[in-house]
Amino acid sequence: MKKKLLSTILAGTLLLSVLTGCGSDGNQGSTSSDTGNASGSTEEQSTQQESTNASESNDETGDNEGEASLRPETLDKITVVLFGEESPRMQELMENEFQQMFIDEINTEVELMYLPWTENGAGGKVDLMIASGQEFDACIVDPRWAASSYSKGYLQDLSEVIDTYLPDWHENVDPTAFDAYRFDGGVYAIPIGNKPTGGVYSTVCVRQDIMDAIDMDNISTLDDLTAYAQKAKEQYGLYATYELATAEYIIRGTSDRNLIPLCTGIWIDQDTKELVNFIESPEFEAAVKLYNDWYAQDLIPKDILTNTVTLPFQANMTSFMRGTCGTTLIENEPGLQSVVPEAKTAEYYIAPEKPIYKKSYENTAFQVPVTSTKADRVALFVNLLQKNTEMANLFAYGVEGTDYELIDGKVSKINTEELFYEWMIYNVKISTPTTAYTDEFMEVYKNWDDKALPALSFGFSIDYSNVQTEKAQIDSAWEELATPMLAGLKDYDSNIEELKAELKKAGWDTYIAEIQRQFDEFLANK
Repeated sequence: MKKKLLSTILAGTLLLSVLTGCGSDGNQGSTSSDTGNASGSTEEQSTQQESTNASESNDETGDNEGEASLRPETLDKITVVLFGEESPRMQELMENEFQQMFIDEINTEVELMYLPWTENGAGGKVDLMIASGQEFDACIVDPRWAASSYSKGYLQDLSEVIDTYLPDWHENVDPTAFDAYRFDGGVYAIPIGNKPTGGVYSTVCVRQDIMDAIDMDNISTLDDLTAYAQKAKEQYGLYATYELATAEYIIRGTSDRNLIPLCTGIWIDQDTKELVNFIESPEFEAAVKLYNDWYAQDLIPKDILTNTVTLPFQANMTSFMRGTCGTTLIENEPGLQSVVPEAKTAEYYIAPEKPIYKKSYENTAFQVPVTSTKADRVALFVNLLQKNTEMANLFAYGVEGTDYELIDGKVSKINTEELFYEWMIYNVKISTPTTAYTDEFMEVYKNWDDKALPALSFGFSIDYSNVQTEKAQIDSAWEELATPMLAGLKDYDSNIEELKAELKKAGWDTYIAEIQRQFDEFLANK
């Protein structure tokens, strides 16, 4: 019963992206300006009336005098890079209501530049744009990408704008969020969103409708996952997954140790505080042999390393993928239901008895490239997205009455086109949950991280400056030799010694020693 409840809750937890807001910090202030003395001169009355109009305008778009004063006097423009495709409704709103709100609130026009999701991450087009000096002012980024960009000198230190231009952000977001983006005393991105992150990627997201059809009520072991995958392939023609055997839910089920991934080839034992050479671990052997077996059963697709579909699970090509703190309802289900309307999703922990770890506060932030001169405007932009309930709902759901309506305090969507990413905007302090989530689920979700333990690596970022050559060679050897093993294409016994030898030749000893040094220093200063 407890496991069944967990799966129900996880299935609902969906929110990572969009879920639960509760508080409403967003009522606009009422006009309280003095309208002037009726007996004053016409000129005085005119001046006072102008002052009143300005004050009323500020009251309509700002909450207090301090915040209103942050609005720049001159109109400027910033270019923000997002990924995916701009929906027709998003384009319309960016030309009208959204754009007007940006101008009214922060006197800034916002231009969006969309790139394919395949360009998201280190080494993609965004990095090339910065290196070539192409002008843009902000782009979403995650901690690993930020660490890579920082080491290349691509990112701007935002310390000076953080205290001044994020007044509402500081009210609604935990400052711990900055920890993943701190390097050498500076802060190199502004996180957005406020959502539970305990156990992220440690759950497996499956098709609950298939679970029900095959009479399975729980998945708690890798044997359970294998049985589910076999039946899903037999009855629905779905492959198991396009993810590699390094998926955290896979490694979680391979041993009793509590391991958290750190970087290429290195995991951290949460109990002993040791860095684990992953290829020499029993977990690596177990994971590769599991995938070898799945590949032999035709559960792993032949094009696992050449597939170009960004989200095969949503495209109804696979029966499972990694979960995200129970946010599958928002992360995966909408896209999947556009292909299979009756599909339902749920998340399960492999080895549910093991601890849940919180590896980061939030995975998404806005970077500002060194080529931009508008860090203050970007900060104001991010602050606005997290200002209050009204703003969070506007940018995630659209215009009330046109794009959504409120039913018993919850959002019922009229428009289903994507606007600003819900998963990016969602903040448990201010966002309004949709009607898809029960009150019971929302209560559990808001307290989701209460049971999560901070991972040893929480807030730790690696500086690869001293091992750039070694890292490049190790990444190359890993891609060539380890990845085919982790995809199930090459067997463990025939390939492990060559992999070990090539990694050592690439500079493994120097690489792990440098990371160990930094990690020891990090732990000593915690």
